[in-house]
Amino acid sequence: MQQIKERGALPMIDRGDIRQAIDRCSNIWASLPGAGYGQFEHKADSLIAKFKEAGGTVREVEV
Repeated sequence: MQQIKERGALPMIDRGDIRQAIDRCSNIWASLPGAGYGQFEHKADSLIAKFKEAGGTVREVEV
């Protein structure tokens, strides 16, 4: 949580801008899409689906 907070992604998650939050954190988590560290990267759609399954709300139109 602290790393997400330090990257400024908590407000994005709170308002449902999950793709933006993933992008913001990808440079510190090698398994996030777009990290570019040469290891397995999860697909954004899969991560968003898990977030929704856990009760999260996603904005349908993200800017």
